[in-house]
Amino acid sequence: MRDISRLSNSLKMLFLIMGITIIHASKRRAIGIIGLGLLLPACMVGPDYRQPATSLPKAWLASQGRQILNGAETELAWWRHFHDPVLNQLITKATRGNWDVKMASARIAEARAVRASSDAALFPVGDMMASANRQANQIGFPDSAPASLSSAVKQPFNIFKMGFDASWELDLFGGHRREAESAQAELEASSLAHDDIVISVLAEVARTYIEIRQSQTQLQIAQQIADSNKQTTSITHQVFNMGETAGMNVSIAEAQQQQVQAQIPYYRSLLAQSEFSLDVLLGEQSGAAHGLIKPIPDLPVGDKQLLLAAPASVIAQRPDIRNAERKLASATAQQGVAMAKFFPDISLIGFIGLFNTNAGNLLNVSSKSWSVGGNVLWPILSYGSLSANLATADAKQQEALANYQKSVIRALSDVERSFSAYIEQEKYTQSVENAVAAELTVYKIARGRYEQGLASFLEVLDVQRNLYTAQSQLILAQAQTAQNLIAVYKSLGGSWKPTPVSGVLGQHK
Repeated sequence: MRDISRLSNSLKMLFLIMGITIIHASKRRAIGIIGLGLLLPACMVGPDYRQPATSLPKAWLASQGRQILNGAETELAWWRHFHDPVLNQLITKATRGNWDVKMASARIAEARAVRASSDAALFPVGDMMASANRQANQIGFPDSAPASLSSAVKQPFNIFKMGFDASWELDLFGGHRREAESAQAELEASSLAHDDIVISVLAEVARTYIEIRQSQTQLQIAQQIADSNKQTTSITHQVFNMGETAGMNVSIAEAQQQQVQAQIPYYRSLLAQSEFSLDVLLGEQSGAAHGLIKPIPDLPVGDKQLLLAAPASVIAQRPDIRNAERKLASATAQQGVAMAKFFPDISLIGFIGLFNTNAGNLLNVSSKSWSVGGNVLWPILSYGSLSANLATADAKQQEALANYQKSVIRALSDVERSFSAYIEQEKYTQSVENAVAAELTVYKIARGRYEQGLASFLEVLDVQRNLYTAQSQLILAQAQTAQNLIAVYKSLGGSWKPTPVSGVLGQHK
C-alpha cells in the first residue's frame, strides 16, 4: 500500500509540474487545458443504453382462475416443501460440488478482472525507467554541435537516462469509458449466468432424485408382488396335486409370477442409471449417490399450494432474461467503443528524472531533467476497417436485442407450458388415486370370495394384476406430478444462493 501511495503521489507531482509548465508557457494554453478537462467527462460518443420496453400479458393463460400475485417473489428454497432431508442434503452438495457451477463462478472472476482492467485504462500510466544508449548522430544536441555532418555521424556518444515516465490518454470521446461500461455489463451478465446454471442444476438434482425414488418404489412393489405370487403359485401346485384344480390354473399362476419377476431387473437398471446421473450433478465419483440414498416407502410430495407471480414479476427475476438484457447493454456500449475509433486519441506525456551523456555525472544535480508534451493520433487512412468495425458492433447490438426479445417470449412460453402440464397432471394423478382405491377394494372382495370358495383363483389373479397395474400407474403419476412442479419452479426462476457469489450488482431499469 505504501508503494502504491508513493506512485500515486509521483503521478500527481508529475502532472502538477506539467500543468504549471504549460501555464507559464502560455495562459491561453492553460485555459485550453482547463476547458479540455471540463469537457472530458461530458463527451461520450455512441448511444446511451436504455432497456427496451416489453409488452407482457397481465395474467397467465394456464392459471385457470388461480390467484396471481403482483410483485410476488419466486420461492427460493422450493425443494423444502417436499420435507425430504435427503433431498435437502443433495441440494446443498450440488451447490458446492457441481462442476458447471464452479466453472460459472470462475467466469465471474474472469469478468471481474476484465472490468478492473477496463477501469484502469481511464487513469494515468506511470513507469520507472532506466536506459543506456550509444549512438553516432548528435545533430539533435545543439550545445555540442559537430563541425560537420560527417563528423556527427562518425563520432559516437552515450546517453544515460533514469527517471519516471508517465502518460495519460484523455479519452475525450469516451471510448475507454464505453469499454468500462461494457465490461461492467458483462460482469453482471456473468453473475446472472451463474444464477441460471444454479437453477438448472438444482432442478435437475431434484428431478433425478424423484426418478430414483420412483424406481425404488416400483422395485419395492414388484418385489412384494413377486413374493406374493411365489406363495400363491406354491399353493396352486399343492391344490393341483390333490386334484382339486386344473393344470391351467398352475400355468397361469407361474406365468403371472414370471411377468412380475421380469420387472425387477428392469427397475434396478433404471435405478442405477439415475444414481450415476446424480453422481455427475453432485460432482462426485460414480457410486457416491448410492450411499446417500436409501429406499423409502413413498415418493416425496410437495405440501404447499403453488402461488403464481404475475408475468412482469417473473420476467424481472428470471436470470436468463436479465442475462440477455445485460448482454444487450454490453453490446450497446461496444457501439460507442467502435464509434470512438473515428476520433483522435489525445495523450499527455511527461518525464522527470536524470539525463546525461556521461555515466559518471548521471547522479549530479546538473543531470536533473524533465519534459512534458502531448500526442495526437488520428486515423485518417484505414481503408474502411473502422467503418467495418462499427458495422460489426451495430450488427451485434441488433443480435443481442433479438436475443433479449426471444428470451422474453421463451420465458413466457416456458411458464405457460410447465404450469399447464402441472395442472393437468394433478388432475390425472387424482384420477389414478381413485382408480387404485377402487382396485384395492375389488381385490379385497375377490380375495375374500376365493377364501370362501365363491370365486376361482383365476379371478383373483386377474384382479391382482389390475391392482398391480393401477399401483404402477399411480407411482408414475405421482413422480410426474412432482417433476412438473419442479419444472414450474424452474420456469419461474426459483433458485437458492446460500452465499453471494458476485455481490449485489444493482437494479437495472
